[in-house]
Amino acid sequence: MRVAIYAGMFIQDFDGATKTLFELIRSLRQRRAEVAVWSFSSRPTALPGVPVSRVPAISLPFYPDYKFALPGPSLFRQIRKFKPDLIHLTVPDSVGLGLAGLAKVKRIPLLMSYHTDFISYLDERNLWYLSRTWWPILRWYYNRADSLLVPSRDSGSKLARHGIQAASVWTRGLPVGRFSPSFRSESLRRSWGADGRKVILFSGRFAWFKGLQVFVQVYDLFKKEKSPAPVFVLLGRGPLEEDLKKRMPDAVFPGYLAGDDLSTAYASADILLFPSTTETFGNVIQEAIASGLPAVVSDEGGCQEIINQTGGGLVAQARKSISFYQMCHRLLTDETLYQRIRNAGLLNIKGRDWETVNRVVLEEYTRLVSSPPRWKAAPADSASFSRLS
Repeated sequence: MRVAIYAGMFIQDFDGATKTLFELIRSLRQRRAEVAVWSFSSRPTALPGVPVSRVPAISLPFYPDYKFALPGPSLFRQIRKFKPDLIHLTVPDSVGLGLAGLAKVKRIPLLMSYHTDFISYLDERNLWYLSRTWWPILRWYYNRADSLLVPSRDSGSKLARHGIQAASVWTRGLPVGRFSPSFRSESLRRSWGADGRKVILFSGRFAWFKGLQVFVQVYDLFKKEKSPAPVFVLLGRGPLEEDLKKRMPDAVFPGYLAGDDLSTAYASADILLFPSTTETFGNVIQEAIASGLPAVVSDEGGCQEIINQTGGGLVAQARKSISFYQMCHRLLTDETLYQRIRNAGLLNIKGRDWETVNRVVLEEYTRLVSSPPRWKAAPADSASFSRLS
C-alpha cells in the first residue's frame, strides 16, 4: 500500500497530533507500506525511508508555530508522481482542500483524521462569532472524506452535532514501558524543593488554549494556605513561558523533556493538573496515569473521557479554578482516595499500546483501498455517532 499523508506540522514530539502521526507511520512501515509525507513545517523531521516534502506556508500572527499553507503545482506533481493508493489528510486547510479535490478527481480513496479543535480556540478567546462562520466550512470539508476518524467519542459527538459524520474512533496509545511509577526519582524531587511536599505537574505547550490561566489561579489559591503549598512543576515550552515565570515565581520550569527525562519527571510528581477545555483526546492524561499520577481535568473536551474510562483521576468544572483547587486538595489530603484512584488508573490504563490502537486506522485503510471511492452519504447526527464503536 502507498499512503500519502498531509501532516501539517511534522516535528517529532511537538504535540499530541504529531506524536500520533509518527506512531502511525511506524506501524505502516512495519507492514512494509510506502509512505510519503507533506508538511508546512520549515524544518520537518526526517524519517528513514519516508520522503518528507515541504509546502509553502505563512505563519499565523497569533501563534507562529502554526501556519497557513498554500497548495501549488509542485504539490500536485509530487502527489501524482508518488501514485498513492490512499490520501490521508490531518489538517483542514487550503492544502487539505486541494488534495481532497485531487482525490475525488483521480478517484483515490480519501481518509481524514480530526486532531485539533481549532474552533474551541476561538471560543476561548471570546471570538465565538467567528465559529459560526467556520462550522459550515468544516462541515463541507470533512464530509468530502470517504472516511473520517476522530480521537474520542466526545469529539465525534461534537462534530456530529454540527452535521459532520465520523466513521470510527481512533484513540491514542502509549509506548510500551515508557511511562511507569518505576521511574520515580527522589533526587529529582529534592532538586525541585519537594522534600516533605507534594508536587502538582503540568505537561504541554505553554499556550493560552491549554487552560493555564486556571493553573495559575490554582497556584495562587494554594499559596494562600497556612500549610506548605505543593511544588508546582511545569514541563514544556511555549509563548507564555516568560509570563508564567513572572506569575508563578516559586514554580519549577525544567523545560522541554523527552525520553527517560520525561518519564522520570512524570513519575516523580504526585498529581497532574490539566485544565484545558480544548483537547480532542489528551495524550498527557494517559502518560500521567500510566506513571502513577491521578489527573485532574476539565469536564469539557476529550480528557474527561480517559478519566471516565480508567477511573484514574477527578473531573472539575471547566474554567472554575476553585473547582480544580478543591479536586487537587482532596487528592492531597485524602490518602485513601488518592491510592484508590491511583491504583484504578494503573490497572485500567493497560492495553493501550500503539500497535493495538493503530489497527483501527490500518483496517480502515484496507477497507477504503479495497472498495471504490464514493461521495459521502448524508451527515450523521449525534445519536447516530453514539452507535459507532
